[in-house]
Amino acid sequence: MPKKKKIQRKSIDKTKTIPKPKASIEELQESRNGGQIALRGYSYQFLYSCYLMLSCKDENTVFNLEGIEDIDKIVSTSDEQKTMHIQLKYSENKQDASFMKSVLMNFLEAYLLDKNRAFQLVYDFSVAKGHLSKLVNNILDSDELQYWKATVDEIKNENPQWNWHQLDFDDFISKISYENIKKAVLAERVEVALIENYDITTDNIKLFANSIKMFCFEKMETRSAVSLNDLKHQIELVKFDISKGAENPAHGWIEKVNFNELTDQESSYYEGKKATPMDIVKGLPVSRVLLEKDIRTSVNNYMVTVIKSSSGQGKTTLALKTQYCLQKEYTPYQLINCSDRGTLRHIVEYFHARIRLGEKPLILIDNLDARLSEWNQLVQLMQSDVKYNYKILITSRENDWYNYAGDLSNIHSMNIIKPMLSKEEAAAIFNTLQQAGHIHPKIKDWKHAWNQIVDKKLLIEYVYLLTHGEMIAERISSQMCEIGRNETGSIKFELLRQVCFADVCGIRLPTRKLLRSLAPRTFYDIGQILKSMTDEFLVHISQDGDYIEGLHPVRSRHIVEYLHEYYPLEKTAYNITKLADLQDFSVLFSHYPEFSFDKESFYSDVVNEWWNLEDLKCFVSAIRGTFSGSVMQYFRNNEELFNEANNRGGLSLIATEVCPFVQFREIDESVKTLEQMKEIVPNNENIKYLLNLKESIPAIDMTQTDIYILSMRLFKRLKDVNTKNVSDLDAYAMIADWLFNMDASMNLASNINLTDLWTRIENYSIDTISLLMYTAYCGDRDIYSLFVSENLEMILSYLKRTTFSHKLYVDETETAIHVEYVLRASELQNGNQESVSRLNYICRTLPIYETYCSDAIMPKYDMLQPYRMPDDAHKEMPRRNLVIAFHKEFTSLWIKTIQSNYEFDSVSEWIEYWFQVRKCMYECLDKIGVYMYKALAGKRTGSTGTEFDKTRKKMDRMLCSTLSYPKEYRPFEEVVEVPKKFLEVKQAYFNSMQNFLRQVAGLIQRDENDVRLALYNLKQAKAGLPKMHKFFDGMELDEEIASKHTNLCRQESQKILEIYMCCQYFLQHDASPTFDKYQIRNWYRDVCTKEIEDVNVALDAMQQEYDAVFSDQAYEEAVFKHYPIILRSFDMIREEVIQDFMLRTIAFSETSFDYMLVLQCDENGDILQHAIKFPKRFFKAIEEALVSGEEITDTSLLTPYPIDVTENMLECFSGDWKIKRQTDNPYVHYLGDIAEELWVYSKLRELLGTEEDREYCRCELKKVAEKIAIIKKEIHLHLDEEVANQIDEMCNHVYEGNCFDNIRLNEFVQNLQYILV
Repeated sequence: MPKKKKIQRKSIDKTKTIPKPKASIEELQESRNGGQIALRGYSYQFLYSCYLMLSCKDENTVFNLEGIEDIDKIVSTSDEQKTMHIQLKYSENKQDASFMKSVLMNFLEAYLLDKNRAFQLVYDFSVAKGHLSKLVNNILDSDELQYWKATVDEIKNENPQWNWHQLDFDDFISKISYENIKKAVLAERVEVALIENYDITTDNIKLFANSIKMFCFEKMETRSAVSLNDLKHQIELVKFDISKGAENPAHGWIEKVNFNELTDQESSYYEGKKATPMDIVKGLPVSRVLLEKDIRTSVNNYMVTVIKSSSGQGKTTLALKTQYCLQKEYTPYQLINCSDRGTLRHIVEYFHARIRLGEKPLILIDNLDARLSEWNQLVQLMQSDVKYNYKILITSRENDWYNYAGDLSNIHSMNIIKPMLSKEEAAAIFNTLQQAGHIHPKIKDWKHAWNQIVDKKLLIEYVYLLTHGEMIAERISSQMCEIGRNETGSIKFELLRQVCFADVCGIRLPTRKLLRSLAPRTFYDIGQILKSMTDEFLVHISQDGDYIEGLHPVRSRHIVEYLHEYYPLEKTAYNITKLADLQDFSVLFSHYPEFSFDKESFYSDVVNEWWNLEDLKCFVSAIRGTFSGSVMQYFRNNEELFNEANNRGGLSLIATEVCPFVQFREIDESVKTLEQMKEIVPNNENIKYLLNLKESIPAIDMTQTDIYILSMRLFKRLKDVNTKNVSDLDAYAMIADWLFNMDASMNLASNINLTDLWTRIENYSIDTISLLMYTAYCGDRDIYSLFVSENLEMILSYLKRTTFSHKLYVDETETAIHVEYVLRASELQNGNQESVSRLNYICRTLPIYETYCSDAIMPKYDMLQPYRMPDDAHKEMPRRNLVIAFHKEFTSLWIKTIQSNYEFDSVSEWIEYWFQVRKCMYECLDKIGVYMYKALAGKRTGSTGTEFDKTRKKMDRMLCSTLSYPKEYRPFEEVVEVPKKFLEVKQAYFNSMQNFLRQVAGLIQRDENDVRLALYNLKQAKAGLPKMHKFFDGMELDEEIASKHTNLCRQESQKILEIYMCCQYFLQHDASPTFDKYQIRNWYRDVCTKEIEDVNVALDAMQQEYDAVFSDQAYEEAVFKHYPIILRSFDMIREEVIQDFMLRTIAFSETSFDYMLVLQCDENGDILQHAIKFPKRFFKAIEEALVSGEEITDTSLLTPYPIDVTENMLECFSGDWKIKRQTDNPYVHYLGDIAEELWVYSKLRELLGTEEDREYCRCELKKVAEKIAIIKKEIHLHLDEEVANQIDEMCNHVYEGNCFDNIRLNEFVQNLQYILV
């Protein structure tokens, strides 16, 4: 008998940490999340899961996908529940016995917790001869049993904490079964199971199969249970989606892109028309290998891919080729229309249904324009409602992206690709077309053709030249000659002029309007003419027939240039204003400044065409659009100089300085920021450079701009119109304001009939009235002053009512005007806004005083009296400050138009830029550490200082010419919120860090001033770092960027603390050859410990008196250091206790801390929610008062105040401290709310008690009473009936005329706890 071989096993590392054993099968399941975290796309696993579930007929069976194992199959009967754990393994490699150990380990862990479980290994791989082969084939002789027992023993040695007394080896092995099933047959078996078990016999079998696969995929992802009823429900959903599909109106806006239908129809691709799917299938467009690969990669990695460039770069071709190449994975669709936000849900539901049917749509949104204007909102709905299994591909021209991109901050995963024809690509395209025999005989080599189009580098021009031997302009010229010889040529030319001009301006024309305007000019059927022009590839009609547009903007521009060689361009431009939709007016007028034609007659005709005193709103849009376009032309004429300003970090300064609207004629002042900065820092080279740069930028000559010409045309029509004849005063007021600011000679003040206006004031908003009054003041001071002097009381009364104030008066000096109003305590944070808003209206209406003052009357709560609350409502604003703000619309639109040229194209690019800034700052900190470590060790620093300077200068350059967040400065766009939030982060971290890095050289040289500033800024950056991390945490980063962010956060947190400690150490130690950088952390910890211990000793006298708990470490907030202490026995209300506490803690004034934080705990040891924050200067002032014997007079900066206790504060103490949380009814706040409203009601009744204010008072009291009624309803719904009845009585008491003043309010607050008992 042969001797049995001894099986060698690896020794076990005794020092290895042994994990805690699982306590239950549920805990085991929770810990087994590897499959969920790993890539879930292993087709073998979900194909088998689909097959297993579909082939099951027992309705008592439930499947857990990604449970304890890949599949947990649970069969329940009335007596018991049987569970089988199934593990799936797929490999192209042959496997031997070593593979089985991990499988057995997983099975064993479950078995030892519950011996009733069964197990199965389902696999698709080749099995090597030997132990594994015998195991899966159930050939277990004694040798095999010994081998597998030894394997189990090895698992036991590695996991001694498991419940091994449960092990019965023979029972365990018998519970495992094996199934070998090939991946190749699973897809077919899924379909067979559907047909056999679910009676699916339609042609849509693959839709059902795909849907089940996606259903299975989702369940795997969420580790959810699946029953047979769930499967049936899913199949019914598919049937329902198939049956209802045609009912969705989105069918009319969505097309499936068909790459299967080849026709013999002649292609117009080489004629310069946009590519079609048929062109792609035929292989007509040349391959742009690297660019096409980049787009496919972007589609796979991002939810939204944008192909953005100027016209003629092949965007549509690239998009269609991407869909064609990816059609095996994605179903290609094109969205034709999404201009109505109310219909977007239909589109979302359409694609959601397609995904449930198992498709993965790749949705093309081609050539952004007004009919696709709501794409951004659609993407947001898709990403919230549909989540995954679709991709969106967008093409857009630069101008259209500017107009229709929307707020990109809410799009979570987007990438922008900008195709541009390169020299290398041009050569490759030539070679490809040459091999295909498409090169025209006139073209001998690619370089000559390239040189002809090198200025614009347009792909469409280049391909056309290669295939036709002439430029598109030459071909269009030939086409136009042919049309001109035709008897219908005249009407075709006119149609082309208008359609192509509109196309160049970025808009489409309504088909009906266009045909109606042209029909009287020809005897021929205009519809047939239009059809022939589409057949000749001259124009394109939208699928719904509602709009007509040019084939391609490049072609359209060539046609416009050709057809207007001897035809006035302004005539076509004028005709377009009559045809364009009003919603396109702003876009249309913003393009007019680009063209050279007779603007005088053009704008005169436009004004005459649209003149209507009952509706002047179109002129407001026209003015703003034309102004923006005029500013953009000024920018383009001086773009290099503005680029220079941006590179020097002075774009905003320069844009402001050259703005003509910063000259304030009313107060004879102008903005001269650069001059003022030079006075402050006369030696700053950058300021000197920017001043010289400003002088080199020519001032805009407004009289030569489109906006001036349009304004003058409007003025000439309005100068003889009395406002009493104008119905649309709202628009008139804005137009009059624009005209006067454009040129003081365009003065409509004498036309503003103030007497008539004030008889109609109730018909108009205070915005309109105040604007007209200000225009009258600026334009005709005498008439304005006379009217005001005769009607001041009426005007004051009106302003009091419309600003919801209770008092408005001119003081005895007649140089200041005061307004007072009621402000709720709950609105205290809005005090500044409420006051400034009122003063703006008052000053605009009455700009005749030197100072404008405001105050608010607020309820006075006794509990808040010890604390000096900031009064932001109190204002004393000079007229100058308010007048400057009146010009904000003009200056803002000017500056925004210029700044809008300097923004990132996408949020991802913006994020990536700031990541690069963060990395650069991190590298600077790292080099500072290396430098200091060498200096402290007495070593030569070598090139470290030079390397630091180089990196810091790189950072300065990056921050100097920063591009803005997408859409941050776009005129006429909604305000983007992200930049507002980022501004705080930028100031807290980036600005502070940049300042530190500039000052650290002085710190190293131990310059006293630089040391102070550098440490202050480093502490600011250290405090701002968590805010910055939190900001980017909330940006919904994609997986790759999120990973980079997480790693960088960890590195930044470690490095900034390291450098902070290093700087402190460096300043207090000389160089030593025994220096070790690792001793800094211990030294810093000892310093902090001693700092705390010194305070503990100084305050020892109070420890026993107040049963105090001293902290182990300081609490830091921003740049301030706090000393926290817990008092177990401390009554803040008793005056003698406070006095004793102050005397016992005077020594705190000599410590290095900025504040003392006094926390209190109750009898159970729980920390109360609010702590008291004492400034160190509080104790210093008491000490000085005791020494001098003089009373403290100024307490403005000394008062302690309450703050919320945080978990970070409690971490400063030893032990397990917890904050005592309130468990009050969440609706109790309604009681405080109603008390405050009753106070407002009572106060308004008191303040508006005159006969003059009777009606005003009645209206205001009605508003408050309505608010009270709403609150009472909530109290009756959510609070005790007895309490609600008491509130009713209190309200009725006040309504009957009784007072509810501050005394009654505080009595109510104090008794609130008794009301609730």
